[in-house]
Amino acid sequence: MRGGIKGVVAVLLRDNAKALKVLEACRRIGIQALWVTALEEIPLTVKVAVASREEGLSLPSRLKTLYLEDYPSPECIALQAASNLGPNRPPTSLDIAIDPGRRLGVAYVVDGYVVKTHTYPSIEAFEEDCRMTVKCLGENRRLAFYIGYRPEALTHELVARLKKQYPTATIQVLPDDGTGPEFKGLSPDEESALKIYFKATSENI
Repeated sequence: MRGGIKGVVAVLLRDNAKALKVLEACRRIGIQALWVTALEEIPLTVKVAVASREEGLSLPSRLKTLYLEDYPSPECIALQAASNLGPNRPPTSLDIAIDPGRRLGVAYVVDGYVVKTHTYPSIEAFEEDCRMTVKCLGENRRLAFYIGYRPEALTHELVARLKKQYPTATIQVLPDDGTGPEFKGLSPDEESALKIYFKATSENI
């Protein structure tokens, strides 16, 4: 979550071009990433690192190490890094909360930890990014969508599209009354999506 993800990811890559792509992908989802070229440059407070097997570096066991070669894109490795900044839990759920409207506010929550929020100009833009996110983070996790009920026509269209693309996912429509906790550093659409998520999960407890 922009301004909300806690922790720093160390990008331990000697290849400048690869490092910059990972750093930019981290920046886009609100992760603080530090570019280092040697192990001794990694602060002791860092618990997640991105590296490359091709560079042959052996990282300490205290670090959760993500290797470039294991992921299809810098965006995917950034999402994995974000999910590893949260509490150390077994993979259980990928929850996606959506605030429909002229623009779609969306929050992606992995195992109860917000890894990304975004505002999309269209359903098509959301669908493309959602496919990538589910591919990167959905393995071994229950997939659920929570959708605010407004406006009615767009909500129905979203439900129909999601059912077709993710037939085994849970899809729940909730009244969007705008109530809930406040979040700093988010667009109004993203904040509404998070309120929908917390409303859904509180009702499901």
